[in-house]
Amino acid sequence: MSRAAAVLALALAGGAAHPLHTSVTEVSSDAGGMVRVAIRLYADDLGSAAGTPAALPPDSTVARYVRGRFALRDRTDRPVLLRWDGLTRHDDALVIRLEGSLSGGLVGARVANLLLTERFHDQVNVVRASWPGGSATLLFTQGDAGKAVR
Repeated sequence: MSRAAAVLALALAGGAAHPLHTSVTEVSSDAGGMVRVAIRLYADDLGSAAGTPAALPPDSTVARYVRGRFALRDRTDRPVLLRWDGLTRHDDALVIRLEGSLSGGLVGARVANLLLTERFHDQVNVVRASWPGGSATLLFTQGDAGKAVR
């Protein structure tokens, strides 16, 4: 894990108040074309963005929000259908899980992670992509577009 990803992971690890608006996403693919996504972010930030700041939003609300702000496209620029695989709470953080099929692997695919960037001007989203034989880290902030995995 890169130093920046490690620092952000520690920032997400706990504490009642958080001075940074961050998320850490793991995108992994296997040789068979299965892709799994795990997005970790603060529960109160997501609740604020989803319009339910005092409570954990329902899965359907979170799924709709994530679909509008997180995307994966294969190397031929076709969207990858990511199915909802659940949401779990860990103290003050949430982990959102998605999965799908990705033809051609992650190298050359495009990822966009704009979660919470419309809400927090200082939002930083780290995406760590891993596949058999390699990995890459992408960083997203407000105003960014999709980025190629290399």
